[in-house]
Amino acid sequence: MLRMTLLTVAMCTLFPVTPYGCPPSASSGDESAAAERDIISTTAEAVDAETGLPVEKVTFRKNVLLRASATASEEGGAVFYSWLQSSGPGVQLTDADQAVAGFVAPSLETEQTVVIMVTAWDEAGAVGRADVSIVVTADPNYSPYDWGPGTGTGGSAPGPVADAGQALRVLPGDTVTLDGSGSSGDQLVYRWRQVSGPEIELNEADTISPTFVVPAYEPEGENKIVIELAVTDAGNRTVTDQVTITIRDPEASETRVVISTNMGDFVIELDPGNAPVTVENFLQYVDDGFYDGLIFHRVIADFVIQTGGYLPGLNQSEEGDMIVNESDNGLSNVRGSVAMARTSDPHSAASQWYVNLVDNLNLDYNYETDEWGYTVFGTVIDGMEVVDRIGAVPTETRSGFNDVPVNDVIVRSATRE
Repeated sequence: MLRMTLLTVAMCTLFPVTPYGCPPSASSGDESAAAERDIISTTAEAVDAETGLPVEKVTFRKNVLLRASATASEEGGAVFYSWLQSSGPGVQLTDADQAVAGFVAPSLETEQTVVIMVTAWDEAGAVGRADVSIVVTADPNYSPYDWGPGTGTGGSAPGPVADAGQALRVLPGDTVTLDGSGSSGDQLVYRWRQVSGPEIELNEADTISPTFVVPAYEPEGENKIVIELAVTDAGNRTVTDQVTITIRDPEASETRVVISTNMGDFVIELDPGNAPVTVENFLQYVDDGFYDGLIFHRVIADFVIQTGGYLPGLNQSEEGDMIVNESDNGLSNVRGSVAMARTSDPHSAASQWYVNLVDNLNLDYNYETDEWGYTVFGTVIDGMEVVDRIGAVPTETRSGFNDVPVNDVIVRSATRE
């Protein structure tokens, strides 16, 4: 589907009794107290422990955090929490008496849903509850426990999981330490090997963290190294994962990117200090040549020009993972600033970005209401006249898209200065 990105009675848990005790609940002889008790407004969500982004579906061994928030009643005081699983395959909750609890997704033969309830209460006795549902996908390496002759079977034993670590962008001469610590399994044996790219020498390739020295950058050559990790467990089951290491041009700017279009060029000065995740994400797309050949698919006079998602003919380009929203970084959507486009989900920005033609302060993070805005991560420092020229082109409605330039405005290239 085409996606136009918009600028736009409860049990006590079975843990040692704390000074807080169980959440208050009216006894059978105290119905009037129950009727009069205030209700705390309580919300809960599940997030990825690594990225902090909300999740609804997770894979085996994913660390999930459960976050609750409750507003105390008028007489209120401190608010206390208790988490309890209400349905689905069993998980082991940690910090079940805190606002933020957690669990590790289990190994399952089939996809199943875990439902966990949080109960919040304050010192005045007001109570609130909320549920969180998380789908756990099937583990492709699932296998039942082998309990041995005469002992029966039950439970599930996960197969090995290989995790070669995060993709890296490095400079020539850097010493890279690979990281297989995310892998899991019984008595793992590690084997790393190079799959493609400039030749390297892997040191201690049979360990969890081998190293190598980054070779020279070749302007006309292949500057991506792909390395595979194979892990084998005690049951002689082997799985693999790969990681890509990109060799950066040592002469290329870390903060300036030239956007060359069929209507002229302009230069963006990036701000990694205030928007580190966004800048890193943007530069990865630049280094991969992702933006080359895309069009400015949304142009609104006296507002913005937007690109990063579509090829000529409004064919959608496949973008990468979504990133965390950094709009609370103090930067503002003023004229000439460059920011990430997203959907109504605050943390849905990926590849699309826009340039503000005027001051659009309504797109900023609202510090009074804590409402997310649109992350500013750079400024046009040269060629604003080109941006204005693009912002003045005639537009039309085409294939269900509004504000599409009649004649394609094409990003010929996006490169580091």
